[in-house]
Amino acid sequence: MPELSENEVHHLEEVAKRIRCHVVRTISQARAGHPGGSLSEADILAALYFHVMRVDPQHPDWQKRDRFVLSKGHGAAGLYATLAERGYFSLELLKTFGRINSTLQVHPDMHMVPGIEISTGALGQGISVALGIAMAARMDGDDFHVYCLIGDGESQEGQVWEAEEVAAHYRVDNLTVILDYNGVQLMEPVSEVLEMAPSICV
Repeated sequence: MPELSENEVHHLEEVAKRIRCHVVRTISQARAGHPGGSLSEADILAALYFHVMRVDPQHPDWQKRDRFVLSKGHGAAGLYATLAERGYFSLELLKTFGRINSTLQVHPDMHMVPGIEISTGALGQGISVALGIAMAARMDGDDFHVYCLIGDGESQEGQVWEAEEVAAHYRVDNLTVILDYNGVQLMEPVSEVLEMAPSICV
């Protein structure tokens, strides 16, 4: 991929700022959601949806589109903000986040929101699904790429390790997994949880 120009970098930075502003407003209005994980993914999502991925917001089911899986489903507010900025649906819809009967629930639902490839929320499962999509694409001769965003706390799940081992074993080269290393899981720093792990496992 060619190196970005200064203007392109500036554009992506501005998009990421707008995504963060949407996240703060959305979660504040709803009084629900996960601000930390949604804010920390903004730069990643801006780069993917506005520079890297091959997508068409007007045709979200386009067969040749690249796929994105938000394994850390609690970061849905950030993904919704990105999809709205990219034109998948109106920015006005963000105001309904978390409300009863809204399509934008606190975790993404693939049956309700255009641009959502898979419903996620149970941590650790997204990477396995992304791996399955990538392997199926290779078997079918499709040339799209699959991107998966995982969280650092989520990476303690055995299912994440197993999916990574399978991907390496089968040399799955149409899957890119990105770790959002924000250093926090739930209410504590990841490092403190890892320090507790030996005593928990004994």
